Amino acid sequence: MIRAAFFDVDGTLLSHASNCVPASARRALDLLRQHGVTVGLATGRSQAELDELPLDGLTFDVLLLHNGQMILDGEGRYLAGNPLEGEALKRVLALFDAREVPVVLIERERTYISFVNDDVVRAQSDTHTSVPPVGTYEGATVFQAMAYVDEGDTELLRSKLVGCDVTRWHPKAVDINAPSPGGKADGLLRWCGANGVDLSEVVAFGDAENDVTMLRAAGVGVAMGNAVPEAKEAAGIVTTDIDDDGIWNSLALLGLARA
Repeated sequence: MIRAAFFDVDGTLLSHASNCVPASARRALDLLRQHGVTVGLATGRSQAELDELPLDGLTFDVLLLHNGQMILDGEGRYLAGNPLEGEALKRVLALFDAREVPVVLIERERTYISFVNDDVVRAQSDTHTSVPPVGTYEGATVFQAMAYVDEGDTELLRSKLVGCDVTRWHPKAVDINAPSPGGKADGLLRWCGANGVDLSEVVAFGDAENDVTMLRAAGVGVAMGNAVPEAKEAAGIVTTDIDDDGIWNSLALLGLARA
């Protein structure tokens, strides 16, 4: 029995080709609720970024933000988190201050960047998100960071961020999170534990590298047809492309809707 469904946003619920949530995906969320399923988001984005996106009319019972490192209820109230702390935070702040690559720091109420270059502009444009303002660290809790680096520089970046979880969400950008049992899976485990839901009763949907741990942890992992190979390998089901009714078609495979 499926009791909860968690969805990545970019490339899973939100098509960047059409800059909207497909009508069939909206129907799928309604159908899940009719079956009594808790509907949640699991995204690398912040609440402020979500507010910029064309998700109008959609409501969620729980939000796993910053790759599961901040958990909010459907009303936006803070429930739990796993912020960057100790040596992990020191390494991220050193990268931020070095200004070798653009680095974003994401706090509960504030998001800002060390400096802006063409990679930042491209990545933010591709995801229909505004460029964060340039700012300085003033000591608040940091829940996630992002760095704008080419794919070929990923391992070099990881060597500078030992103890951090680094996952790619764009050819020019990565998320940086605190060490945890596994990115979005960490938030999923925390929420399930607090709500008496077994992971076997969860279905998770995703398309990117930062969805892999969640797809593996859930009872059923669904990768979109447009997903990266790593996500498809981690999933139990590979559905069609986001722009080819991927979420709705996956519900048919799960026996929750007619094909």
